[in-house]
Amino acid sequence: MAGTKLIAARKELAFAKTALDNLKVASGPDDEDIHWKEFIGRLTRFWNKTESALKGDPKFYNSPHVKRVKAALKSDELIRYLSQARHADEHRHDDTTGVMPGGFENVSTTDSSFRVRNPRITIGGVTVDVPPPPRYHRRTVRAELRLSAVKNREQTYDVPRLHAGQDISLATIQTYGELGLAFYKSILDGLERDGWDS
Repeated sequence: MAGTKLIAARKELAFAKTALDNLKVASGPDDEDIHWKEFIGRLTRFWNKTESALKGDPKFYNSPHVKRVKAALKSDELIRYLSQARHADEHRHDDTTGVMPGGFENVSTTDSSFRVRNPRITIGGVTVDVPPPPRYHRRTVRAELRLSAVKNREQTYDVPRLHAGQDISLATIQTYGELGLAFYKSILDGLERDGWDS
């Protein structure tokens, strides 16, 4: 059962989930960008409010939950990126996303992870669309919001390829969000389970 110490942190995680839900049904890249920025901001505020609520207890900073977050912020590509993207957006006003144009995609019928968007070739100054090769089909796709490398304190953080040792290099922005939310939700669950919220 939820206690009282982490009420503010719990609200921030709920707001992050709402922002992610809104991102999933956004009408286009501009709306997605608004919800993405809200999402990464709320995740950072979740952890800030967690630390603020529990900092009076010296045992808190030695708890496995704090150690897990601190380690992830240093070494987990996704968790580190989410934090640094929020810093870049909030403090540097840098773009943290870009837009992949819509159009069409050639998708392999044998391996759906192999896709080529808007394939074109230029010969003699003339550019033409490349038709799908055998064992491919063509589908129309809308423009998509994509993550961009971010910079903070002269260090560049590339779009994450790994999270918790798993390959996420083909992830959508929604999947990055789901994985980040699940990580911080597991932190909150652990804190509540171990009695830090009472």
